[in-house]
Amino acid sequence: METKQLIIHLIGEQIRNQVLILAFEKLGFDCNNYTLNISEVVLTLAGFDDKSDTLYKKYFALLENAVKETTYINMDEMLNKWSTVIYSKLIEIKTNEIFLSG
Repeated sequence: METKQLIIHLIGEQIRNQVLILAFEKLGFDCNNYTLNISEVVLTLAGFDDKSDTLYKKYFALLENAVKETTYINMDEMLNKWSTVIYSKLIEIKTNEIFLSG
């Protein structure tokens, strides 16, 4: 699996995990120990050496938007859509970072 496809897959799995966690929390479960903590891996694979709080905030905001639109009925469609959208946005952020620094 090439890096781009791996990143897109991991983003999709992170969205899926968050949808599941939120569903369990609505039922009253404490799911803090069950979150899929792969944000750092995704950002590293996307080429970010320096991972600022601002970058994490942007990434988590994108994930939050994806989760808001994702249900069990449209899960596959939304995972495909949002994982690609988020990947593209990360590449855009990285490109702008390189442009501004160089």
